[in-house]
Amino acid sequence: MYTNFEALDRNSRLWVYQAERPFNEEEKQFILQNGKAFVDSWTAHNKALDATIEIKYKQFIVLAVDETKAPATGCSIDKSVHFVKALENELKINLLDKSKIAFLKDDAIILENLPSIKSKVESDEITADLLTFNNMVTTKGDFETNWLIPARESWMGRFFKAKV
Repeated sequence: MYTNFEALDRNSRLWVYQAERPFNEEEKQFILQNGKAFVDSWTAHNKALDATIEIKYKQFIVLAVDETKAPATGCSIDKSVHFVKALENELKINLLDKSKIAFLKDDAIILENLPSIKSKVESDEITADLLTFNNMVTTKGDFETNWLIPARESWMGRFFKAKV
């Protein structure tokens, strides 16, 4: 059952899917329309899940489920991944690639290839204060406080310590 993000419990389970490019308006509407239909029918062991879908920064899909009422199960999580894969196929966009790290620079999303991160830190192309998206957050509470953080507070922090 579709629920507003704000109404979800802080411990709600959450997934962030990063696109390789920003969505255009037509794509955003398609994602939200189909996403709301998906979460309206999303179940786990025949129990409706209170869930939501949102688009952030025109490039991230956030899917969350309030497990205080009914927990997401393996099969229900599989259904959500199938939904995301269907979006990928329909929109011809990659949402499951984890090889690119997103940064917010001058109000724009910049994607960097994972293998290049260390050298970009060493050359100061990525600074300790550059905001990065921590797409590994798993709850609504973590999303609200730890999704967009300075690079030094992320897993990349070790590269900045090595520079000193």
